[in-house]
Amino acid sequence: MHNPEPQSIREGQLLAARWRRLRAGYRYANVASRHVLGFAVKLVLLVYFVLAVLFLVLRYVVLPNIDYYKGDIERLASRVLGNEVSIARIYASWRGLHPHLFLGDVALRDARGRPLLALPSVSATLSWWSVFAFEPRFESLEVIRPVLDVRRGADGSLAVAGVRLDRHEQGGGSGGDWIFRQREIVVREGRLHWTDELRGAPVLPLQDVNLVLRNRWNAHRFALTATPPAALSQPLDVRAYFIHPRFGGHAADMTRWKGELYADLRETDLAAWRKYIDYPFELTQGKGSVRAWLTLDQARLAGFTADLGLAGVSARLGRDLPRLELARVSGRLAAREALLPDKADGKPTFGANGYTVSLADFSLVTGDGVVLPPATLSETWRPARDGKPGRGKTRQRGGLVTDADTRYPNEIGGKLI
Repeated sequence: MHNPEPQSIREGQLLAARWRRLRAGYRYANVASRHVLGFAVKLVLLVYFVLAVLFLVLRYVVLPNIDYYKGDIERLASRVLGNEVSIARIYASWRGLHPHLFLGDVALRDARGRPLLALPSVSATLSWWSVFAFEPRFESLEVIRPVLDVRRGADGSLAVAGVRLDRHEQGGGSGGDWIFRQREIVVREGRLHWTDELRGAPVLPLQDVNLVLRNRWNAHRFALTATPPAALSQPLDVRAYFIHPRFGGHAADMTRWKGELYADLRETDLAAWRKYIDYPFELTQGKGSVRAWLTLDQARLAGFTADLGLAGVSARLGRDLPRLELARVSGRLAAREALLPDKADGKPTFGANGYTVSLADFSLVTGDGVVLPPATLSETWRPARDGKPGRGKTRQRGGLVTDADTRYPNEIGGKLI
C-alpha cells in the first residue's frame, strides 16, 4: 500500500490553513465593507434630508420674511468684514437653486465712523458651500455704482474698504481671505479713491471703475478698467493672474503671490505718475503710450516686457550718467532677473544674481536729431559664482556679436538693468 510522503502532508496542511485564513479574511472584509457602505448610504441620506429641510425653510420661512433678519445679516457681515455694515433695504428671490439677495444702500464704516464704502445696489447669489464653511459664500456678488476707498497706511499695509490686506502680518487679514474665497465679484460703474499715506501723495480719484475678480481655489483672475484724471492718462486697463500655495498660508498674503500683471496706459504723462509710483531711474518728462507685462514672484518683480511709444523723454538712468534727452522712443523692451528662492522680502535685486535684457524693433530719435534705426538685440549676464568668472553674452538679429568671459564686478551688472 502506498503511503504519502510526510513532506507532501505538511504542504497540504499549510495550503489548507492558508485557504481558511483567506476565507476568514474575505468574510471580515465583506462584513466591514457592508458596514462602511451602510454608513455611507445613511450619511448621504442624512445630508440629503438636512439640505432638503434647509431648502424648504429658506424658501417658505426665511426668504419671504427676509426683512425681519436684516439686523442679523448686518451683524454677520460686520463680523466677517471687521467693520460696521448697515443695510437700508433687502429683498430675496431665487436664481435657479441658489438663494438670491438684493441689498439697497449698503454702507461700510470703520471704527471711527468714517465712510469706507457706499453701495447703492448689491446683487448677491448665495452658494450652498456656505452651509459647510459656516460663513457666507457667494456664487456671484455684483455691486453697482459703488464709492470705494482704497488706502495704503503709513506702515505699508493695504486696506480695501477697510478690509486689511496686511503683508507684514501672517494671514493677511481675515476679511481679505474671505474676498478671495468668493467665486466671483463684479463691480460696475464705480468710483475709487486711492490714498497713499506712506508716500503722502494726493488722493487719486478713478471714475467709471469696472472690476471682475474670479477665484478658483488657489488661482485668481482680476480685471480692472478705470478713468484717471485727464492730466495723467486716458482710461487704463489692468489685468492680473496669480496663484498662491494650495495648502497653508493665506490667500491675502501678498508675499506668497506668483503670477503676471498686465497694464495698458494710453496717452499718459509718465512724469505726472511720479506722485504715485517709483521709477528705477530719474524721469522728469515723457508722454505717450505704454503697454506692459510684469512677472511677479512672491511680491518681487522677476521680469517685465513693455511696448513703448513715447515722445519728449527726459531721463537720467544713473546718478553719474548724463541726462538723456529723446524726441521719440518706440519698440519693445524686456528684462528678466534671476531671483534667489530663499529671499522673498519684496525688494528688487536689480540683476545682482544675473539678468537678461532685450530690445525688439527698438528705435529712438535724440533731442539733437540723431536717429537710431530699429534694432533687435539681447544681453545676458551671469555673475561670478563658485570660483567661476562672470559671463556676458550679447546677440543681435542675424548673428552673435560677443560671446566671451567677462570679469565685471556684480555692481556694474546691476546698473545695466
